[in-house]
Amino acid sequence: MKPINIKLKILTYGFYLFLFNCGVQSDSASEKAQILGLVDTYLKTYTTSSLLVDISNNLIIPKYTNLDQKVSALQTAAAAYTTTQDTNNLNLVRNAWIETDLAYRQIEWAYFGPANIPFNVYLFLDSFSRAFPIDPTLIESKITSNLTPSGLRVDGLDTVEYLLFKDNASSTNTAFADVNRRTYLTKLIQDIKTQTGLLIFHWDKSRSSSFYYSFTNAGKGSREYPNTKDGLTELTNQMVFFCNTIVDIKIAEPSGLRATNLGVKDITKVETPYANLSFDSLLQNLQGFSDIGDAGLYKFLALRSETVVPRLQEQIRITSASVSSLKLKYGTFQNAITTGNSDVEVMLNEFKKLRVLISTELISALGGTIGVSSNDGD
Repeated sequence: MKPINIKLKILTYGFYLFLFNCGVQSDSASEKAQILGLVDTYLKTYTTSSLLVDISNNLIIPKYTNLDQKVSALQTAAAAYTTTQDTNNLNLVRNAWIETDLAYRQIEWAYFGPANIPFNVYLFLDSFSRAFPIDPTLIESKITSNLTPSGLRVDGLDTVEYLLFKDNASSTNTAFADVNRRTYLTKLIQDIKTQTGLLIFHWDKSRSSSFYYSFTNAGKGSREYPNTKDGLTELTNQMVFFCNTIVDIKIAEPSGLRATNLGVKDITKVETPYANLSFDSLLQNLQGFSDIGDAGLYKFLALRSETVVPRLQEQIRITSASVSSLKLKYGTFQNAITTGNSDVEVMLNEFKKLRVLISTELISALGGTIGVSSNDGD
């Protein structure tokens, strides 16, 4: 490349940055997005399209594949347990469930595409976070009547947890002497396997009609995402919406720290109450946010802001440390709520700080608005 061309590109890049900085005063997300898109297009840097492809190939598809494999392992362990109900097999199937649940927590934030309407895969995997906690009475009624585990509140990973963890090992083994209970567990896990299979199917790159191409081709003929910026908005919106779920549903609701419950604690609303996995689940949720960054968002964001990436990384680290601290001190989330709710509030505040950082600084740096998309001309 000739020196004159290099100088021209530097001057052009500087001009676009000047426009961007001036445009910030107008607080117009669409104008900022258009300017960033011009910079992307002209210099062929790490573009929105590049980010969506990397997030899909290096994060979402591998995470769904891992989840599907964990469910297969759960099926195998459950088959051994339903054949022979002893403590060793029970421990194996319990551990397989834990690995499956934590694998899901790492990608729980991605509540879009086949995970949401019309397939609603996440609703069938984890009804708790979708405001439909399981109904033990109805589950037991279905088992007694030898009915299939279909319908909200009686299926998903939550119900498997209930069946495997609600009692001690001896009582659980005795309960599973009932053939109806064994049948229910087998069908339940098969249904979960069907759902994770749907995730794999709809993100399959070998199918030209798969959701993978709808997402990665945002702004290039995608029906779901007509503008390139729509794909980025989907990604950042899911991060914000999931922060809301963590703050409001997973932490504030059971601990009485949500404005709507007027300080009334209800530890029955703790997530994964039988396996006591709530703290571990929160840590994996935070790992999911880090994974988004490592898969490309940090790189994409760093080209547009010098300060947001280190601040976001540090807040994720601090928030994770606050969760680990409570786990070490109290063991379970139920104990923390009951005997140390002031510490729970400290942890909650760290999650709130993370939510504010994502919903304001991160999205502003990307020229976006929560719930709104704009064409960045990528």
